[in-house]
Amino acid sequence: MPVKLQVPATCANLGPGFDALGLAVSIYNYLEVDTPVEGPGLTIHMTGEGAKNLPADERHLVYQAASRVFHHLHKPVPRLSIRQHNTIPLCSGLGSSAAAIVGGLFAANELLQRPLSRHELLNLAQAEENHPDNITPALFGGITAACATPEGVRFSTIRPAACFEALELVLAVPDYVLPTHESRRVLPNQISFADAVFNASRTALLVAALTAGDAQHLRTATEDRLHQPYRLPLVPGLQSVLEAALAAGALGAFLSGAGPTVLAFSLSDAQVVGRQMQDAFAQAGVSCTIHTSRISTTGVEIIRS
Repeated sequence: MPVKLQVPATCANLGPGFDALGLAVSIYNYLEVDTPVEGPGLTIHMTGEGAKNLPADERHLVYQAASRVFHHLHKPVPRLSIRQHNTIPLCSGLGSSAAAIVGGLFAANELLQRPLSRHELLNLAQAEENHPDNITPALFGGITAACATPEGVRFSTIRPAACFEALELVLAVPDYVLPTHESRRVLPNQISFADAVFNASRTALLVAALTAGDAQHLRTATEDRLHQPYRLPLVPGLQSVLEAALAAGALGAFLSGAGPTVLAFSLSDAQVVGRQMQDAFAQAGVSCTIHTSRISTTGVEIIRS
C-alpha cells in the first residue's frame, strides 16, 4: 500500500531565536511513496511549486532521506515510486528542504512498519539538514525550541496562551529564490557581546510572552541582531517591510528562516498587514505573494484515503 502524507512548511528563528526556534505553518507539501513490484528502480513525479527546478533522480531529497532510513536499518533500498505535490515555495525561507527530508524519512519508516520513533527520525533528519529549528516543527508541529547535542536533538514544545488561538501568520513571499547557503554566507564569524545579550534576552522574552499571553511584548521580542541586519542586502526592502507590518498592526515581524519571506504575527487586520507588506516590497522593486495561514499543530502526518 502506498504511503500518503502531508508535511508542513516551517519558519525558523522567529526573529532572535537563531537556529533554535521554529514553528510549523499550515502550508503543506503532499507525498505519495510506494514500492511497486515492477518498473524502474526509481520514478519521481512532481507538480506544484518548484517542480521544474528539482531533480527527478537519486539526487532528490525525498529519495535521499528515504534511502537513509533503509541504510540505517541495514536493509536494501527497494524500488520506489515517489509522487510529490508542492505548495511550499522553494528556497524562500519556509523549510522546503526540511519538508522533503522529513517526508522521505517518515514515508520510508511507514513502509517498514514504523521501526523508528519520531525522535529517532528527528536525529536522522538532523544528520541531513543540520538545522533543528526547521526539522523539529516539521516532524512535531507547533512552535518548538530545539538544540543539537552530541547525544542528539533536544527540544521542547512551546504552547501559546489561549489568547493566541486566533493568531494568524501573514507571509510576504517575494517572487525570487534565496538559497540558504547564500543567505548564510553573509553572516559574520563573530558577534559582539552586546548583540549576544540582545538576542538572548529577546529570545527569552519571546518564549515567555507566547506562553503567558503577553501580546504587547511580541514587537520587542521578535527583534534581532544576529542575522537580519547582515541579510538586508539580500532582501531589498526588508527593513521597510518589517516597519510596514508593525505600523499596520502586526504584533511582531521578522525574516522567515534565511529569507526572503517575511512573516508577521497578527490577531486582527491580517489583510491590511499583508497589503502594507506587499506595498513596501513593491516600493523596493520586489513583487511578492501574500499568504495568510495558521500554526500547524500536527507536523507530518498520514493522509487517509
